[in-house]
Amino acid sequence: MNDEKLQPLVDRLKACPSHDTGISEKSLFETWKCYRQTDLEHGDELTPSVMAALILYDDEQFAELLNEQERSQLSALAKAAVERYQQLTKPPNKLGKLIASIIKKDST
Repeated sequence: MNDEKLQPLVDRLKACPSHDTGISEKSLFETWKCYRQTDLEHGDELTPSVMAALILYDDEQFAELLNEQERSQLSALAKAAVERYQQLTKPPNKLGKLIASIIKKDST
C-alpha cells in the first residue's frame, strides 16, 4: 500500500484531539519506574493506587480488604485499561498498524 494515499487520513488523524494521549510504551516504562520507587518503609504515603496494585497482585492477602463484588469490579476495570492500552500501543489489525507506523514516523 502506498503511504501517499494514506497521507490525508494521517493528517486528519493527527488533527484529532484524541491522537496524542501521552500513552505509549515509553510512558508506561517511565511511569512504572517512578511507581516502583515508592518506599512505604521510609515514609512514602500509602496511596489508593498502591493499595489497588496490592489487591490485584496478591489475591490471597490484600484481596480480603474488598468483598468479592468489589474485587471483580476492580479486576474488570484493570482488564479494560490493559485492553485499551494494548489497542493504543499495538493496533490489532494491519491497517491500524500501518497507520500507527506512519504517524510514529511522521511524529519523529
